[in-house]
Amino acid sequence: MNPITFEFEKVSFAEANRVHEGAPRKVADSDWTSRRLNAELCETIRQETVGWMRGLPDGARPAHLAEHFPRIANRICALWEDPVRCAPYLSDLLLIRRPAREGFPMAVANDIGNLTLYYTQLHPVGRPWLVAG
Repeated sequence: MNPITFEFEKVSFAEANRVHEGAPRKVADSDWTSRRLNAELCETIRQETVGWMRGLPDGARPAHLAEHFPRIANRICALWEDPVRCAPYLSDLLLIRRPAREGFPMAVANDIGNLTLYYTQLHPVGRPWLVAG
């Protein structure tokens, strides 16, 4: 069987990309805050999240989080029984990785902090199912 050979013309990456995709599209500066706020307002707290919150001790119950950021409360509820995914998610909520981010209101940040502390009591780092990151 004879190998197939191809002949290539040397071109720059930019030129190849331009030919492949056409003229580069102009990326408009978007204000994502209005999109995120609208998404937050559209999602409501789910019944399973309400039930999950009722089962938490008073000091760990994230009432402000659920009121102001129901999408996040719903997500935590969905991840709660999976320490490998929930612990990093809770940690990421407390870290500011993007400088333009405003952060959470103090009451919400306190809720997340208290919930994280409670979660680490339930699932201490070092257990085989929890990967420290």
